[in-house]
Amino acid sequence: MIKILLFFLIISVVSAGTLSAQVIPPDSDDSEQPDIRIGSEYSLLPVGGYTSDLGLFGGGLIQRIGYGNNIRPFLSNLIADFTISTKGNIDFDLYYEHTRTLGSDVRSLVEFTGQKIRQGYYFGIGNNTEYSDQQFDNNFFLFENRELAIYYQARKQIASFGEHGIFDLTGSVDFSYLNSLTRGETSKFEEDNPLGIGKSWSNKAGFGFISDSRDSEFSPTKGIRYEASFEVSSSIFGSDYAYSDLKIDLRHYLEVLDGFVLANNLNIESIQGNAPFWDLSIMGGNNGLRGYHLDRFRGDHSIMHLLELRTWLFSVWNDEIQVGSQLFWDSGRVFSESDSDTLFNNWQNSYGGGIIFTLFSPDLMLRSDVGFSDEAFRFYFGAGYVF
Repeated sequence: MIKILLFFLIISVVSAGTLSAQVIPPDSDDSEQPDIRIGSEYSLLPVGGYTSDLGLFGGGLIQRIGYGNNIRPFLSNLIADFTISTKGNIDFDLYYEHTRTLGSDVRSLVEFTGQKIRQGYYFGIGNNTEYSDQQFDNNFFLFENRELAIYYQARKQIASFGEHGIFDLTGSVDFSYLNSLTRGETSKFEEDNPLGIGKSWSNKAGFGFISDSRDSEFSPTKGIRYEASFEVSSSIFGSDYAYSDLKIDLRHYLEVLDGFVLANNLNIESIQGNAPFWDLSIMGGNNGLRGYHLDRFRGDHSIMHLLELRTWLFSVWNDEIQVGSQLFWDSGRVFSESDSDTLFNNWQNSYGGGIIFTLFSPDLMLRSDVGFSDEAFRFYFGAGYVF
């Protein structure tokens, strides 16, 4: 089994990484009026380490939240993550969200991904694909993946409900270019020869809705967030594949005890048509089934449930830094032509926990998790909660 020999961070961020965290109090004498947030807050985190499948790696993560003139939850939110390794992996991810696009009430989200990954994983298609530590150590599941992708979503509020509730309509476009290469004749990738090998485009357009009543977008303690989207890939958009993709994302938050929040996330996805292997419904990794290898399960349809118990443990420096923890249980399965269509059969399960801390602002959060499954254990790092 691949073992993590060293992972984690250089927390120079605590002393020097957070460049500013400006909160300006109101001029009013009304003590119940919330603090006014003006300006921007930054967090910079260098990361580095070694794993047997990545080699030595290093990079960093930067987050910038701009509040404008007391705009809630923010005016803009930027997260950039860059990693490079001695085994030839390069990965750059950029996430940018703006709540007042060109001065309007349209909220925009842009995500950009650029990567060259020599340690891409392909385990086959289906919920019961075979796995062994020996095959994994012999690179049987490896392939090389090169990707450029950009996703844009626009959303506009059309209704409100309750104390915090909003209902938004969304529209999206998604352009992806991938070049997937085999790493050897004795690989699972070469044996299966799945749809999507080589250079190709998958371009999609879609629409949907978001219903959100959470009391916070960064660390919610109550409320719901429901999102449904429907996208179509077609030659009309310059795509090499014709298929549709329906996604449903249901999130619930409840404070079950004083200071303890139970967070639930149910994800359902259904793909109809001829989708490439890299755009099937995929589970395994930071966003679900933590503890399994990355992209462990692929199928035409999937259902997944994430359950987390979250709490804040302590704070230091007059609450400038807060430290919390979370326990999680992930479960789910994919469906393919070779799988049983019985809903509650053969679910995959993983569990684990981690820590989370804020840096000079309650909105700037960094998280680290470790997940365990019956096949492996994995470490994860990112900005904010998984959901």
